[in-house]
Amino acid sequence: MTHKHLSYAEMMARRFAADRAVTRRRLLANGAKVGAALAVAPALGRWAAGDASAQGVVLREIGLSLTEDPRILSRFQEDTGITMEGNSQILGNQITFWLQNYQDYDVNQVNFSQNAPLLAQGAIQPFPTADIPAWNDQVIELFRVPDVPGYSERSGWPLAGTYTEEAFESGSYDTFIGTPTWFGFDAFGYLEGQAQGDLTSYGAIFDPANAGRATLLNEPITSVMKVATYLEGTGQAEFEGALNNLTREDLAICFDFLNELKQAGQFRLFWSDFGQLVDLLVAGEIWVGDFWASACAAAVASGAPAVFVNDPAEGSNGWIQGADISAATEHYPEVTTFINWYLESGVPGAILGVQGYYSPRPDRVEPILSEQSTTVEGISDWDYWYEGAVPEERPALSERLNHIADWQAYPDEFEEYSRLWTAFTSA
Repeated sequence: MTHKHLSYAEMMARRFAADRAVTRRRLLANGAKVGAALAVAPALGRWAAGDASAQGVVLREIGLSLTEDPRILSRFQEDTGITMEGNSQILGNQITFWLQNYQDYDVNQVNFSQNAPLLAQGAIQPFPTADIPAWNDQVIELFRVPDVPGYSERSGWPLAGTYTEEAFESGSYDTFIGTPTWFGFDAFGYLEGQAQGDLTSYGAIFDPANAGRATLLNEPITSVMKVATYLEGTGQAEFEGALNNLTREDLAICFDFLNELKQAGQFRLFWSDFGQLVDLLVAGEIWVGDFWASACAAAVASGAPAVFVNDPAEGSNGWIQGADISAATEHYPEVTTFINWYLESGVPGAILGVQGYYSPRPDRVEPILSEQSTTVEGISDWDYWYEGAVPEERPALSERLNHIADWQAYPDEFEEYSRLWTAFTSA
């Protein structure tokens, strides 16, 4: 059976209409199952519980542009009466910006690979899981118990990155570092018809056939992890540390490999942000690299034959984006209202879901995405993005969880990562 992929204009029109239509009134009118998706009053804190003093409160957060989507922030205000002002930052800036400015903000929607220094320097505060009622037994097991598909015995992630050290080591999982709000898997991508070599493997990035047209993100944690995933996954190296926490000796292996490639002219450049990556793909300046799925989708919408490889031979690198609470916030109850809403309403999860990302509460996202078909004609967005209805394009979440190399984390030897990366990129 041939499926019709909607054009970019059709997708945007349908997604806008679907987002506008997903209101509490509509869902409640559609029956108990769908209505349950936004039956959130018990979990929404002071405002939903009837405390009118929350209305009119203004919160401030930083995050990626995906997080600060006006559709998400305006819907939160509509549902709760609380305003959230968003400030978009690129990934590489978030640690520095937050450490310098956290006194002026309430929430940091950050990649959890950046949490360790924020916690160590007292810029975010741990908080009880009990303060987030939406974090309950409906949360995907990946974030609640060890030894399930996707859990790394080697590093302890994602649990070790979600809960404080004491809560993780005791197995109580009762205190957050931050609450996961969306997650996904990094891999790589390429331009069809241009990139050469084995396009199921990270090795395509390092293949001499793509010399001068390969790229990596200009950020040491994620890029070095992909290199290590490739070297270990292909049997070229064995590492003492976990893939997300390499030792100095491990790093020497990775950078010997990278420096040799750079001297041979393998890399066109090192990209820094979403817009730059899309522009490079559309211009055909780069053929293969550690692309983001959303950037590939945006490039395709602009006419580039970009392909994101969902399930590389060596395994994906998982990542978590979530809500950290500022150590300086004066609006803790409203912040927990926001986090509960983010999970329980299903609205952010649905908006991010059709961009390729997952919610820790898929039960709240399913009723929304099941009712819309904005990606492939005749297939619901739930079936396409979560259930693998077109597996050659988008494997099911359950399948992807079985093939994760490890999760992005802040390494113990970050200063060495950073020193070696700076020397590598500037040489």
